[in-house]
Amino acid sequence: MFTTAASLAVLMMLQQAGATVHPEAKSQNPPKVAAASIPTPPAKPASPVVGDDPRTHKPVAKKGLDATDYAYVMPEGVTTKEIVYYSEGVPCYGKIFYPKGFDAAKKTPAIVLGQGWAGSHVSIEKYAAVFAKHGLIAMAIDYRGWGNSEGTPRLIAPVDLGGGMEKDEKRHKIIKNATVWIKRTKLDARDQQDDYRNAISFIQGEAGVDPDKIGVWGSSYAGGNSLAVTGQDARVKAIAIQIPGIGGNPDGTPPQTYTGPVLQDAIKRARTGQGSEMWTGYSRSLLIDSEMIEANRENNTLQWAKNIGERPFMVIVAQYDELINNDAAGKAALSYAKGPKDYIVVPDITHFEMYSGKPFEISSEAAAGWFVTHLMK
Repeated sequence: MFTTAASLAVLMMLQQAGATVHPEAKSQNPPKVAAASIPTPPAKPASPVVGDDPRTHKPVAKKGLDATDYAYVMPEGVTTKEIVYYSEGVPCYGKIFYPKGFDAAKKTPAIVLGQGWAGSHVSIEKYAAVFAKHGLIAMAIDYRGWGNSEGTPRLIAPVDLGGGMEKDEKRHKIIKNATVWIKRTKLDARDQQDDYRNAISFIQGEAGVDPDKIGVWGSSYAGGNSLAVTGQDARVKAIAIQIPGIGGNPDGTPPQTYTGPVLQDAIKRARTGQGSEMWTGYSRSLLIDSEMIEANRENNTLQWAKNIGERPFMVIVAQYDELINNDAAGKAALSYAKGPKDYIVVPDITHFEMYSGKPFEISSEAAAGWFVTHLMK
């Protein structure tokens, strides 16, 4: 016995059998988009993720960052400008730091800075300020969907999936009174790496910037982003990273298998436009798409170390990093560098202790000196 749906499907096939089909014509029954709704998030954890100190095997004393880590004193003569750069059409936030005595008629090297896992410009402005103190232009950025940047838009209504071939003739359309869902739950390193590269394009067009002397800096997860960007983009002439989250197979990424929750979430996203969500973060708990699990396993940053070549490469690590295996991450990446390189171990600290006090002074001054040496001289 056929169900009603099956009977309709058979009837449609019988009606089309032997008929001439013109797929270039407008669809008589274009597919309809189901109503979309923001999903109900899972229960928020009582506290952010906490790593264990490798010395004691107990939770680290410094679990994340807060306002005391963000604050900094602006160096004398350094000026700033807040800007919007575009990444895949999404307006993104950046803050440019200019050195004392900056002259737009001259050419000064510039550094693009990005922050790590679920972070934003607030924790890295202090590094940009130090770079500017040493005569560099520095631009701290927020990725799409993070910090002050806009999120990724999804059109909810009206959606038109018909129109025929003539629809391709109209390449732009402005829709007034549309319903748009702005998503800020995506955490995909590959997107963030594109944001870095679009920020490079922006700063190359800034008056007073030497477009041929661009450096990148990244902390934690952005250390991996910086490595991937440098490995793919020859515009980057020097790189310095700290407590870098780097991983993957240096020989390339094998095909990925899809099973269990990863497969089910991929199917759900493809069929409804929205998958499941999860909480993440060390300094604070933030909601992200579970798609991150799928994206992160394909984020093979170590493979790009082979492309660094002769370009100057600095890695700064925390001796007792609870989140990063220094030998498998920063040290492994640096082993492929063929030009100037340096590996600095900041002693007796864990991951988040790098951002304040003496460790901050060591790491920021070392990176600034690296860029001055290799981009200004």
